[in-house]
Amino acid sequence: MSWRARPRAALLCGAAALLLAGCGATGPDRTTTTAPSTSTSAAPPSTTIAAAAALASVGHVFVVVMENLGAGPARSVPAFASLAARYESTTRWYAASHPSLPNYLALVSGSTWGITSDCTSCTVRGPNLGTQLTAAGVSWGAYFEGMPAPCFLGSQSPDGSYAQKHDPFAYFDDIRSSPALCGHLQPLSSLPPLLAGPATGVPRFVWVTPSMCHSGHDCSPAVAGSWLEGFVGTVTASAAWRQHGLLVVVWDEGDGTAGVDPATGALRAAGGGGAVLGLVAAPGAPAGRALPVPYDHYSLLATVEDVFGLPRLGAAAGAGVAPLTAFLPPGP
Repeated sequence: MSWRARPRAALLCGAAALLLAGCGATGPDRTTTTAPSTSTSAAPPSTTIAAAAALASVGHVFVVVMENLGAGPARSVPAFASLAARYESTTRWYAASHPSLPNYLALVSGSTWGITSDCTSCTVRGPNLGTQLTAAGVSWGAYFEGMPAPCFLGSQSPDGSYAQKHDPFAYFDDIRSSPALCGHLQPLSSLPPLLAGPATGVPRFVWVTPSMCHSGHDCSPAVAGSWLEGFVGTVTASAAWRQHGLLVVVWDEGDGTAGVDPATGALRAAGGGGAVLGLVAAPGAPAGRALPVPYDHYSLLATVEDVFGLPRLGAAAGAGVAPLTAFLPPGP
């Protein structure tokens, strides 16, 4: 697999990609949910030339998902407020659903697949970001704190610090059944040595799930904040981030059921997972800027796919989905 950046021209074309690999959903009590066999449709243009250039300049994307804290409470935590002041943020980011698992699936596939629980025996047969990246030759790694071994597919680690419900890639049949694909799922301990080295040694897409404690699920927001400050510092000190990297931190769900309609971009009172804090760090972006545009989990997926020239999956292709281009400094 190539660890080199894709040609800039290809990324510019990809940022305006108009094809969607769609998906379907069935009830959560089914063992496997499956996408329909005919699943592509046109996705609307969503980027200007300037925004496409900014996306094309991104070398690495880092995503960190925290747990169970609404936007307001998160901003009251000193560590999270400090990160928002140091980088960029929005408190108008809306989760897709409740509880955790549907949000994680939405972040990597554009659909909740009709799943409404944190089931561990349910799997999904359909398109996802991991297989997209692999097919396009884009290096990627998903790192989980507390995962006892690479490609661990148990419901939780023996000490309870890793939970499958916070590992969306483990739910897709194509990843589970392929040693090569499943090998992208790694313990978090394997990432810091890569970050300490050259940018070329870091996967171009990096997903990080902290432990059940450090994510804020089992421990206090203060403990989670302390961990996040340290980890963000590690990422932003790396050559991979300094050389046109993008780091996004988001919480899986907040209070309430507000959400964004992917078709129109309008806020709605039901059908979502509540407002959460989104933190965005990009070299050269203005510190402390808070953007008011409504974003959601599909915005993040759309952004990642645009950066790497991939078709947008599922709801990420909706006309009302705003990618994170406003957070990026202008491209070169």
